[in-house]
Amino acid sequence: MPERLTYARGIYGEEEKQAVRRSLDSGWLSGGVETGEFEHEFARWWGVKHSLAVNSGSSADLVALQALNLPRGSEVITNAGAAFPTTVSAMTYLGLEPVFVDVKGLTIDPDEIKKAIGPKTKAVMFAHTLGFMPDMTEVMDIVNNNGLKLVEDCCDSVGSRQLGRLSGTYGNIATVSFYPAHHMTTGEGGMVLTNDSNLYREAYAVRNWGADCTCGLNGGCATRFSNPPFDHRYYYTRIGGNFQITEMQAAFGREQLKRLDGFIETRRRNYNILANELGQSECGEISPFAYPLFSKNKLEDMAYLNNKGIDTRVMFGGNIVRHPAFKGVGRVVGDLPESDRILNEGYFVGVGPHLSPDNMLYIAKEIKCLR
Repeated sequence: MPERLTYARGIYGEEEKQAVRRSLDSGWLSGGVETGEFEHEFARWWGVKHSLAVNSGSSADLVALQALNLPRGSEVITNAGAAFPTTVSAMTYLGLEPVFVDVKGLTIDPDEIKKAIGPKTKAVMFAHTLGFMPDMTEVMDIVNNNGLKLVEDCCDSVGSRQLGRLSGTYGNIATVSFYPAHHMTTGEGGMVLTNDSNLYREAYAVRNWGADCTCGLNGGCATRFSNPPFDHRYYYTRIGGNFQITEMQAAFGREQLKRLDGFIETRRRNYNILANELGQSECGEISPFAYPLFSKNKLEDMAYLNNKGIDTRVMFGGNIVRHPAFKGVGRVVGDLPESDRILNEGYFVGVGPHLSPDNMLYIAKEIKCLR
């Protein structure tokens, strides 16, 4: 048996260590040059106008959703299957009502979105689970025809494309996580992405305590003392929080970004090795977070692979509405059979860049033993 094959691992080297030292030597620990450069470089990589660094993917979801300024009591349609709890928690924190719909495969089912729309529906928010994307042309037709906002949770889908177009570039605003298991890492951290300058300003204020001043964008505040008795840098126009990352994280992230294309290429290679060995489809334009598996004997299979040194994980919340925290929360549309299938049968193994081709062949061999 090889060394334990974890499903994910943060990969970094001397470049990241030197970058952290550089940020410490600057004497600036938060909200400085490293953060601004990281945001600029990440936006350029993604091909969007604005990116805003925050302290986690969960915070990114909260900041993005709050930036939309939806009225309390508004409904937000979201996927029940393979959902992550903090996506739903962000809605409840803001007084919004989640509407849970079923999935098709691993991602939200556009037909179920249509069924769920009601008079209070204002937005749709879903994750591109494990890197997979629903039919985004169909999703955008539904959203646009009904005057809805769209938040794309891209925590699993950094680099995924559909017909050449990146995830996160369809909706009004998108989110990313830099947790160590994800496509790149800053230890903890996340990013909010948008092409809408007004939404960016709203998100910036939410991240920075609710302050109206965005002088951090250009290094100076021309109106700082123009509205007595207030100092505009400490003038609060909305409810906000402190969701900033540190300069050390931003410096680390800038070096990780240089590795990102290589990380994605290796993830695709590893996924395709498994797919070919197991007689399944290659990932194509998807930038896979992990390799999905389904079994009637899910827990027994996971235990078998664990004993063979192969790390596994369930698909996040499975069906999130079956968990105690979310019973009675929001509105549920239909019986959610596909979401229940993910809960009862779905799990995954890793495809991260820490895994070699030989590792993937070993994982495939042991999965075949379960069939």
